[in-house]
Amino acid sequence: MSKTSLLAQLNSELQALIKDCLPKVCTVFPMHRAQRIGTGSGWFYSSDHIVTNNHNLPYGSKSEIMIRSAKYGEIRASICGCDSDTDLAVLHVPGLDLKPFSLRESPAKIGEMCLTIGTPLGERNQDSVALGVVSGLGRQVFLGDAKHEEAIQTDALSNQGNSGGPLVDINGHVIGVNFAGARSEAGFSGIGYAIPAATVRDIVPELIEHGSIARASIGVSITARTLKTESGFESRLQVVKVSNPDSHLKQGDFIISVNDQEVHRRYELMRLLNRQSIGCNLRMEIQRSGAKSYVEVRAFAKPTKNQIDK
Repeated sequence: MSKTSLLAQLNSELQALIKDCLPKVCTVFPMHRAQRIGTGSGWFYSSDHIVTNNHNLPYGSKSEIMIRSAKYGEIRASICGCDSDTDLAVLHVPGLDLKPFSLRESPAKIGEMCLTIGTPLGERNQDSVALGVVSGLGRQVFLGDAKHEEAIQTDALSNQGNSGGPLVDINGHVIGVNFAGARSEAGFSGIGYAIPAATVRDIVPELIEHGSIARASIGVSITARTLKTESGFESRLQVVKVSNPDSHLKQGDFIISVNDQEVHRRYELMRLLNRQSIGCNLRMEIQRSGAKSYVEVRAFAKPTKNQIDK
């Protein structure tokens, strides 16, 4: 097959992919006193739920939201749940039988092609598509209350207004939710960031069921440090402050595992400190003064943000 034929086939398949994806994306309009006060993006998660960014809801759970879809027009949406820590929110639009995206099971890979879809720089640019690649993984990005430690980096253009829209692979599956673009002194830098699909899979079902995310705390502050082990050097979490005087953890302890699951990074520990762990005793393997041992640590509920009554 000639190069021209290969390019024509790629072009045709790309157009078909975009045609399938566009009806599953919408524009999100936060409202105040019947006036639009911003523009964001969202995508269909289920037949009656839309995923977007929490920062697209300027008044949190009290925000008024309209959505616009090329297929369904303008519709008022209710807020099903929102979480400022992960910058995810879920909207509810009953009775439309939306055709949703699928979340990809496997994580994004560096170098794979991807699309950003959304409404950048105002509603006149609704249903804009940009093509790029996944250019980095595990990026640390800070945005408001959210601390993303596993963000996907992409060079597919993501401007203001793309936030909440999907990052899509070549099979039309969502691999992330766009939430920020890096800025330089000259303006946009060509670097965008997305929340991984794994985080969506962890957070969105709980937002739909409960309206907020319940998290547990073990009463300590931690930071990532390098620990020398028999096999070399590893990234581990070290306790830097203990706020619970009854805790069996001490300042300087390295956390090796929780309930026999190894943890190397903060987000791995946060995933284990979920709704199900509240009130439970966690078996933690630690390294203290060079010696390994096990301690039991009680997990208690953290104050819940963005509570929506169900």
